[in-house]
Amino acid sequence: MSRDALWVAVVYAVFAGVWILLSDRAMGLLFRDPEALVQASMAKGWFFVAVTSLLLFVLVRRLVCQLQAAHRRELAEAEGRQRASQILAAIAAGSNDAIFAKDVEGRYLMVNEAAAHFMGQPADAMVGKDDMSAFPQEQASVLMTIDRRVRATGRTETNEERLDTPQGERVFLATKGPLRDLSGRTFGTFGISRDITDRVASHAELAARNAELERFDRASVGRELEMIEMKKRINAMAVELGREPPYRLDFLAGVDGQS
Repeated sequence: MSRDALWVAVVYAVFAGVWILLSDRAMGLLFRDPEALVQASMAKGWFFVAVTSLLLFVLVRRLVCQLQAAHRRELAEAEGRQRASQILAAIAAGSNDAIFAKDVEGRYLMVNEAAAHFMGQPADAMVGKDDMSAFPQEQASVLMTIDRRVRATGRTETNEERLDTPQGERVFLATKGPLRDLSGRTFGTFGISRDITDRVASHAELAARNAELERFDRASVGRELEMIEMKKRINAMAVELGREPPYRLDFLAGVDGQS
């Protein structure tokens, strides 16, 4: 806007300078009578006032229109940011995932109700505090180390975190990334943590059952092989005694040559 104001002043100065220079010369050439020259000079002055007033009106009106347009854009952008903030606040409030934001010192800027639930404190009470106020010191130190790494690298990362909460030990799949302002400067971190305790427990139970089944299979196969070896010995003894082998082991043909 300062450039527009300078442009208005320059246009006005150029017009006034050209008018004064040319009009005075024209008056000297057109009028010889002193009284007529006075009257013409007065008329020239009033004409100059009218023209410059009109010029200033046009230039100032243009500048005012630009200011009003810029103001309307700023209002629209502010309303857009406000709507976006309201939408984000509504999403955070309605989410079952823990959603939070921290400043560069690791202090909470925002905590939703789900996060506050796992911290065991009201959401408002956690604002301005760090992880040391919500979790055991060792666990809090790990969380704060991750935050520092995210701010330093500028990269979003996802980790599995085990935390002691009022609901007992819980396992979270936590995604954390840098918070940046419009200029790109990092001023904190954001986080979204999903409670996956039941999923992890289910996977552990499934793995234990699979291991147990594998042990059972190995034991069953071992017993079956022992039975086959015993039947082979009995068949061999029957052949030595000139009798018909009592067990048919045709299914082993091609495996070890037994028939």
